[in-house]
Amino acid sequence: PESDYGNVAVAQFQQAAAARGVRVIAIERYSTGGALAAAQRIAALGSQADALFIPEQADQMPAVAQALASAGVDPKRIQILGTGLWNDARVLRLPQLQGGWFAAPENGGFNAFAAKYRAKFNSDPTRIATLAYDAISLAAALGAQGLGYGESVLTNSSGFNGADGLFRFRPDGQNERGLSVFQVRD
Repeated sequence: PESDYGNVAVAQFQQAAAARGVRVIAIERYSTGGALAAAQRIAALGSQADALFIPEQADQMPAVAQALASAGVDPKRIQILGTGLWNDARVLRLPQLQGGWFAAPENGGFNAFAAKYRAKFNSDPTRIATLAYDAISLAAALGAQGLGYGESVLTNSSGFNGADGLFRFRPDGQNERGLSVFQVRD
């Protein structure tokens, strides 16, 4: 997608592909409602591509999936790849994405967090609410232990256990999360 998230995802994808010697055949961008033309250009590649990475938000994926189907992109021939944003019922039931893979945190931690959140606030949390929860929990735990917030404490290679599992901060300013690879199956 031609969006801020799409821009970041494309840049990271290109960097990761280059670091691993993966050849990128094409990058097709599209604006909201304009996925069909991009899907047609992907379909025209034929057997040159064996995977298709679609870093799209869940609410836009039905239109993207329809565009893929209309263009004749066969998910049995090309491996469809997504991001953790696909961990959403609207995406998981799309016929064109069946068999697709995406990386995301396991759902167990979020489900436990969501149950507590619902009990306290009588509403559902957004999926990324665990990020804020983990940040506040980490700050509180480090403060209570008197460890402070220095670089050596925050970049501890053991990391920290959050609502969505293990996470750690690297000295270069990046972060790492323990993720699982999911396959779309209704």
